[in-house]
Amino acid sequence: MARPVVCLAPMDGITDTAYRRVVRGLNPSVVFFSEFTSADGFLRSSKVRERLAFRAEERPYFVQLFGNNPQSFREAARTLEGEGVTGIDINMGCPARKIVASQHGSGLMRDVHQACRIVEAVAGACGLEVSVKTRLGWSSAERLVPFAQALVGAGASLIAIHGRTYDQGFGGAADWAPIHALKSELPVPVLGNGDVADLEDGLARMGALDGFMIGRAAIGNPWVFLPRARRQALTLGDRVAVMIRHLHLMVETRPERRAVLEFRKHLVGYLKGFPHAKAARCTLLAVDQAAELERLLEGLAAGSAPLAKAG
Repeated sequence: MARPVVCLAPMDGITDTAYRRVVRGLNPSVVFFSEFTSADGFLRSSKVRERLAFRAEERPYFVQLFGNNPQSFREAARTLEGEGVTGIDINMGCPARKIVASQHGSGLMRDVHQACRIVEAVAGACGLEVSVKTRLGWSSAERLVPFAQALVGAGASLIAIHGRTYDQGFGGAADWAPIHALKSELPVPVLGNGDVADLEDGLARMGALDGFMIGRAAIGNPWVFLPRARRQALTLGDRVAVMIRHLHLMVETRPERRAVLEFRKHLVGYLKGFPHAKAARCTLLAVDQAAELERLLEGLAAGSAPLAKAG
């Protein structure tokens, strides 16, 4: 992958095939990561496999897996290689309590031996890229360099670091200084993640890093991957057209009512900055049919009632 590597960060319930295709329509070079997915669940459940479906246009496409069993990762990697994904991304950064309690996600930062066994299992099972997404450390960045070096020694070909510790969760500001320091110690690409507001902000933060991920700022905001000049030139109609395309793609991939309900996750971001956003949000969140939601979105572009009323 050519530098800078610009990525849509993996986010459960957000970075599905519909949203990835929306982003791809705006920026042809973004690297995609799947939703947060259990390696064990992938092997047991056809529904889990279905949610990882992708189109050729979505490549480069990494599937992010979490878990603790090297054999599960090995089997999942072999299967996914046959399905044409670009790489396997191993989650070692999720701070959710139930994930960490099972020694998954961030829990692996406290067990470098097991973390390396998982990386070795994936790297030995397939010829795909093997990336690891982790954090600065458990409570500090003191062990970041030796931990990342061990992962690379086990076969990781890309390292992405979220600039917060486990203890921080998603609080406070992301610290990129340890990520920059890590880059000089590793022979593989290193990506930064945390608090990136848009494309220009990511490029400004990069320094000697190979790239960056945009996460929460991209929810309901696929334009975050466009240069600011292009974003500023967008009309209300342009934005609504993208919203409607996203809705259509979601309806293609799941039952209609479920698609509309899940589309709500993006609506707050989509409506940010719109005139009378509060009233629009209240109206749109009450709808559970795709045709009605599309009609209201078209009305939003036209400035018609009820969306144009003050909230």
